[in-house]
Amino acid sequence: METLELLQRRIATTQDLQSIVQTMKTLSSITIRRCENAASAVRAYDETVDYGLQIVLRDAEVAGAAIAASKAERKTGPMGLIVAGSDHGLCGRFNEVTVNAALEIIACEPADYIALAAIGARTSELLTGAGHAPDVVYATPGSVEGLRASTRDLLALADHWRTERGIGRLRIVHAVQTSDAPARPVSMSLLPVSPAYLHHQANRKWPSRRLPTYSEERNVVLTRLIREHVFVRIFRALAEAQASEHASRLAAMQSAEKGIRDRLAEMNATFRLRRQEQITNEMLDVIAGATALERR
Repeated sequence: METLELLQRRIATTQDLQSIVQTMKTLSSITIRRCENAASAVRAYDETVDYGLQIVLRDAEVAGAAIAASKAERKTGPMGLIVAGSDHGLCGRFNEVTVNAALEIIACEPADYIALAAIGARTSELLTGAGHAPDVVYATPGSVEGLRASTRDLLALADHWRTERGIGRLRIVHAVQTSDAPARPVSMSLLPVSPAYLHHQANRKWPSRRLPTYSEERNVVLTRLIREHVFVRIFRALAEAQASEHASRLAAMQSAEKGIRDRLAEMNATFRLRRQEQITNEMLDVIAGATALERR
């Protein structure tokens, strides 16, 4: 039978754990909001890039060449795959959901046609355990500034893959938060840019009667705009992955908090019962002692 002192220590430890869980919930809620704001803010820049592509692709020759090259690269050649997960646990099945989606893509490609990059130590461990050790592992971005830095690193990695390994296809797998689940896997093609997207930009109606001009060579401008287009896609994917991770952690902490509350209620009830038993025993001892003295 547990003593009152042991029960008190267990209650105090559980209350400390409850405080930690509440703090983690608060931090996750704040991070979700920041990541959602970052993803929303970059949409304005994405629209500017779209306008730039629209102007460059108005040239039928440039548009035709870009669409033809995109169609050719989508069919052949090795692929680079980026898997965005987390460095830390306590986020439910967030990492498993993302890695399982990545493994489905890997299974459809020849073994020597995949270059693999993982974001997050937990993601790397799961991929390695499945027999697909990443070529490079990045830490999970911990802030909005970290999102920009990680995006730049991934763009540099894509350039390295294209130059050194001849990789023309690039995909990213990450999780997004939905109304139904905190983590739903999403696979998005980054390179080559979708021919349908290029065709859409080439045929969009310009919103005003004045067309912007540019002085640099068209193919140079097109290359830079496509790079910025990929930058936006990666940034948004990382922001959405961060929001999904913390939504998963928030759900896990809410479940843990409920379990802690139930356990605390149980331990407090046990403590009160044991305390009442102790008081009753002490009173019986006093009565028994008084009775013995009277008999003497």
